[in-house]
Parts: sequence; C-alpha cells; structure tokens
Amino acid sequence: MRKAIVLLLAVMLMAALGVAQVDPMLGDHNVNSAGCQACHAPHNALPGQGAYLWAFAIPTGTYHTYLTSDGNGGTMNAGQMTAGLTNAMSSPVANLPMAHTVLCLSCHDTSFNLAMATGIPGSQVATRNYNIGASENLTGDHPVDIIYPLTNPTYWRATVNATNMTVSFTDTTYAYGHPARLFTDGTNAYVECTTCHNPHNQTQTVVPNQTGVLQAVNTTHYVRGQYRATNEQIAPTYVSTNTPAQYTVDNANFCMSCHSYPSNGFNGNVH
Repeated sequence: MRKAIVLLLAVMLMAALGVAQVDPMLGDHNVNSAGCQACHAPHNALPGQGAYLWAFAIPTGTYHTYLTSDGNGGTMNAGQMTAGLTNAMSSPVANLPMAHTVLCLSCHDTSFNLAMATGIPGSQVATRNYNIGASENLTGDHPVDIIYPLTNPTYWRATVNATNMTVSFTDTTYAYGHPARLFTDGTNAYVECTTCHNPHNQTQTVVPNQTGVLQAVNTTHYVRGQYRATNEQIAPTYVSTNTPAQYTVDNANFCMSCHSYPSNGFNGNVH
C-alpha cells in the first residue's frame, strides 16, 4: 500500500512539472518551469516588501523615461514606490501606480538584476526584450508612469474614483474598446507597463466585441488587446494564417483603442 501511495505521489509530481513546463499562458514568464514562483514567493516574501509577495529585490533608482510633447514624464523615482509599500494583506500598493512598472523592471532591468543578467544567454536578452530597462534608461520605450489625459478629446475619456482607486471610461456610445488598464493614485490615471501588458497570459486576452459581449482573442507579447506578431507562432494555442497586412491592422487597432476618440479602430472584430 505504501509503495502504491509513493508511486501515485511521484506520478502526480511529474504531471505537475509537465504542466508547468508547457504552460501556454505564462509563456516566457514560466521561468525554469517554476510557475507562479518564477515571480512570487508565497511562503517567503522579502521582509517589508509587501507588493504581491514579490520574489525579487525591487529597483530603487531613478529611471529616465519618455518625455511627451506636453512635458509629461521624463523621470520615474522607483525609490518612492519602495518607501510607500504597504502590507500585502491591506490593499497592496493600491495608490502607487508606478509599482506596475517597477515590479516589471526588477527582472527586465538586467543591469539591476544580476541573477537575470547572468542566467539568460545574451542572444535572448537582445531579441526577447529581457533588458528593457537597462541602466535605468526607458527613453526609447512607450511612455510609462505618465498621467493619462482623462479629458483630452483625442483619447478615450475616463474618470477616477478616489474611494476604490479605479478608473472608468465614460464613453457610452461605443460598447467595445478599452482593453488597456489604467492605474490611479486617487487623483490621476497613469499609464504603466501593465496598462498594455498582462504578465499572466502570453497568448490570449479577453475583449468586448461590437455588442459589448466579451470574447477571447489571440494575442502575443502579453498584450491585453488583439495584437499579433508575424514572427511569433505559439502552438497549439496560437495558430494563424493572417497576411502581414492583417497583422498590421490588428496591431494598429490596439493602439487606436487608446489613441483615438471616439474610434472605430478597435471594434472587437477578429480575422
């Protein structure tokens, strides 16, 4: 009986490891087949950290970010996030939008995270964007930790709820769009890395179609909206026969879901 139990446990363990190795949702974030523990430490969080039981040290420097034409952005003081962390059981970093960028940089700035820098081949660092925040330089990337223009007529209009720290789009004419996520400090809405990226799902996302009904669509690069790359085929979940022109349309539509108001650019249609 004891042998049977041991054998059963061994089979279950191997099955669990097999699932972790091929998890299509976590994709590259399933580092060393560790599953959730590739980023989180549920039983051994760093002392005083409190942010989603994060498993890595957090950058504390000042990052140079994209400066918009209206003077928005330019720098991001990561140390402000570390100083303001709260207990993970009590609304973790709810009023610290930059956390949703800085936590990404704890791995994606390989000049800060030496373990990541030495553990990944240089060719992959160059081709897979592991080293996005190298040397605290984000000036060539999409603006992060900047205020979203809530009332700008060329963007989707939105309002901030200071009580529950949520951001709601106020447009009602169009049931679709808005796959991105905004973060708030209770006063302003901010664009962060996870505004466009969902770190927990590499291959699929859920968007509302033209009638407001949610539907799953294929995506790549952890993008929250309908977005695809011609050089990235992720089988078996992601299989496509689209032409390059169709990829271009899809990807432009995702950008238009924030950058045009009101827009037919993102209407939930899929190829």
